[in-house]
Amino acid sequence: MIDEENVNQTILEYAENKYGEPSEMLFQKYIDEFPEKDWELPDETWYNNFLAWLLFEKVLPETGMTIAEEFVENTPDLSPEMKEKVLQIKYIIRSKFLVISKKGLILKIKDMKRHDVYKVKLGSPHPVSPNSLITGRIHPFGEYYRFTGVFNISTSPLILDPDVFFGVHEKTELKRFESILLRRSSSLQAILNKYPHHWIDWMCKDYGLNGRLKKEKVQEVKHKIVTDLPQIVLNLPEKSKEVLVFCIKQGGVVKYGQLKNYDDDMDFFWDDKNTPSTIGMLRQKGLMIVGKMVFGERQFKVAFIPIEIRDCLKSLFSTQM
Repeated sequence: MIDEENVNQTILEYAENKYGEPSEMLFQKYIDEFPEKDWELPDETWYNNFLAWLLFEKVLPETGMTIAEEFVENTPDLSPEMKEKVLQIKYIIRSKFLVISKKGLILKIKDMKRHDVYKVKLGSPHPVSPNSLITGRIHPFGEYYRFTGVFNISTSPLILDPDVFFGVHEKTELKRFESILLRRSSSLQAILNKYPHHWIDWMCKDYGLNGRLKKEKVQEVKHKIVTDLPQIVLNLPEKSKEVLVFCIKQGGVVKYGQLKNYDDDMDFFWDDKNTPSTIGMLRQKGLMIVGKMVFGERQFKVAFIPIEIRDCLKSLFSTQM
């Protein structure tokens, strides 16, 4: 099955099968067109970036397409979702990017030329930190952007960008609300009462509710979730459903580290649209709470399914339990 993890390697294999080794046949033919051909980079880094450009950006005269676009056209078993993602790769953005914030594999970066802000998902853990400058290329890939070439990473204490300071503030505030102390019997309404006003306002807007005071809004949100849970769950992405099943199997509470393979790209100041992250979407819908819980003599960060919806979720996912 072709997925996000192996699609680049599969496209490379397609190119090798059709054109022979790209390093041999296409290297000399197109090297002068490679935008970064004169960059002083380690040999392996230079070659990997050339290969990415050749596969995803260079339109071959004989086909009028990039090799990646050819691959999509000639791979009938590629899922519609993967086709869309691969076709997005050609929209490359080259720039210097300032890292505003980082959470897990998700970076929020700012294009220093255009001042646009992007969320980029890393392919694996990396020690890059806020206030770092990354010179490289990014491209859209589904809900997030991805790096398709990194030429240099540096950190300068002289960069005093307000977005970095704002990112630090946002991270601090989010951490504060992720430290809500939970008990196994904590109710959804009691938890929502502790949420910041703008989270409740966002949930009301998302669910089409019209309460005036925060207390009214919290009650309406709780009623909506409990009453319309089957429909809410039906509209969730499959990965978000996977997380719910996993947590329900564990009794409705899991240590947060057990979900490390799922995205939780959560900002403190929520945008108008749903977050694309797997866990973040559950949190915005009120189906999962991230907080602290005591186990033995220690507190741990946990993911918590509200008690009011656990039985219904067990029923909805009975065939997967």
